[in-house]
Amino acid sequence: MLRSILAVVAGFLVIGALAGLTDLAVRAMVPALFAPNGGITDPTLLTVTEVYVFIYATFGCWLCARIARRRPMLHALVLGVLGLIFNVVGTSMTWQLYPAWYHIVALFLVIPAAWLGGWIAERQLENRPAGLAGATA
Repeated sequence: MLRSILAVVAGFLVIGALAGLTDLAVRAMVPALFAPNGGITDPTLLTVTEVYVFIYATFGCWLCARIARRRPMLHALVLGVLGLIFNVVGTSMTWQLYPAWYHIVALFLVIPAAWLGGWIAERQLENRPAGLAGATA
């Protein structure tokens, strides 16, 4: 049970750290694209943001699944549901800062990213040599 909790927390923190640091770097590199209230309307920047957050979410869910080892897809999806809950709350608080399509796409991509991370972890865990059944990678 403790390993499961640590796996989900680790994945969650990794996703948040990667996304947060990338957001800070983007804001520092192109401050002119941000409104005084922090909002963004540039479709290219919003699309790039969707892509890197999807990659980070997939990675975080993969990491969660690999740390958990047992039932990797379940752990990845639990993290995905937790991420979806946080995204719904965040969306409700920042709806006015971004176009509606951005929020809708962001919410739609959470569970597919979790599933993809879990799926990759399952494939890796299935393909490891029998002598490493209890090892982590």
